Amino acid sequence: MSVCFPVPTFAAAIGALCLSFAAAPQAEAAGHARAAKAPVSIQVSCARYALPGVIWDRPMGVFLDDLTKAGYSSDRAWAIGNRICRDERYVGNTAAMGQAMQYILATEPPLRRR
Repeated sequence: MSVCFPVPTFAAAIGALCLSFAAAPQAEAAGHARAAKAPVSIQVSCARYALPGVIWDRPMGVFLDDLTKAGYSSDRAWAIGNRICRDERYVGNTAAMGQAMQYILATEPPLRRR
C-alpha cells in the first residue's frame, strides 16, 4: 500500500487523498479466498463544510465508487466513507486519514471485485 499526494480539490471545502493497495497477504491466509489481488487506487475524498464540527461532512461519490470498485459492498463502502469523513481527528490531517484508510484496508479487506 502506498499513499499518493494530497489533492486539494476545493481548497478547504473538500479534502482528498489517493491510496493504492494490493490485497494484504494476511487476507488470503485468513480465508478470504476472493480478496482483491491486483493493485487498486482509492481516492479518499470528503465534503468538508465551514462549520466547526463534522455535522454535515460526508464521503464524496468518487470515494464511495472507488471503494465499491475495490470490492466492498455499497453498504460497507458507505460505512467506511462515513467512518473516515466524519471523524474530527482527520479534518485537515490527510496523513492521519491515509493511515486510518490503510488500517481499514489491512484489517477489513474487500472480498469481491466488480
